[in-house]
Amino acid sequence: MKRTQKITIQDIARHANVSPGTVDRVIHDRGKVSPENEQKIKDAIEKLNYNPNLLARTLALGKHFTVCVFFPKSINSQDYWSLPEQGVQQAATGYKDFGFSVESFFYSLFDESSFEEQARKILQINPDGVVFAPLFEKESLMFIKELNERNIPYAFIDANIPDQNNITYIGPDTKRSGYMSGKLLHSLVGVDDDILVLNIVKGMENSTNLTRIEQGFMDYYAEKCAERKPKISSLIIHSTEEDIVFREITKFYIKNPNIKGVFVTNSRAHLIARYHLYHDLNIRVIGFDLVKENIEYLNNGRIDCLISQSPVQQGIKCVKTMFDLFIYNSKPQKIQSVPLDIIIKENIDFYMTFQLETN
Repeated sequence: MKRTQKITIQDIARHANVSPGTVDRVIHDRGKVSPENEQKIKDAIEKLNYNPNLLARTLALGKHFTVCVFFPKSINSQDYWSLPEQGVQQAATGYKDFGFSVESFFYSLFDESSFEEQARKILQINPDGVVFAPLFEKESLMFIKELNERNIPYAFIDANIPDQNNITYIGPDTKRSGYMSGKLLHSLVGVDDDILVLNIVKGMENSTNLTRIEQGFMDYYAEKCAERKPKISSLIIHSTEEDIVFREITKFYIKNPNIKGVFVTNSRAHLIARYHLYHDLNIRVIGFDLVKENIEYLNNGRIDCLISQSPVQQGIKCVKTMFDLFIYNSKPQKIQSVPLDIIIKENIDFYMTFQLETN
């Protein structure tokens, strides 16, 4: 760990135009300081957005902590994975003056080797902590083995791998989100209507995660519709290319013409919504996440509702968790579930405004 040069008592003394000793007495609440100088120091601390207690702690530690975050690469600024990264950068900016920095690394969901390559770069840095999305399960387990051997604390975000030594998992309760989706779709379709559970995936995304979501969905129908359970089919499309998705959906609908409801297990509900629009099909759709394309089809009625998994908050929380671990020695709960918000056309504008005001 490097000694920090960023935060010093001299910085505050310079802004307040007082001696470093005077700042030290105010920070540590010891010795006498004139009311005028005390106020000048407090004003300087506020202007610099410093927390005096936190500043005192980081000064006492005299260390610089580096955390690596490791996410799938975003295609554009509206892609799902751009959202937790926004949260990471927002939180990192607030902590950068306290001897705590965050470095971001990205891998392709189409290429397992890109995960391995970036993981090696992280290990070369030998950071104090790592937060990553373990969407390639096999490669993630190899990375975890290296982290364990080096005693580097690590946290999972958005997807979980059970029975590991991660300090925490930050993300949705995937089984509960699937159960909630089943309840929502049940309210939208008839008792004799067929249902499709649709997985549109890139590369080899974490199958455990998708399985738990689908299991939660099935659990709802098993519990609530045992006597008259609808026909529920499952389809996995290993591509996000529109022409491939459309071709596979066409083949499926030809064989299953009574589908009246679709549950999409990730943020790609807009693809099936676009297909329904092009073919003028009146089929109800539920999906996840407020990415730009999903919002568009929610507003035009082709998506009935979306479940937000608070991706920006996930990013903020993962940085805060690591900060609290290193600065306060505060160990997190093993699972930190994020809220699951139900978004419909009628509340989307209010929800987006609220998120902007609170993040």
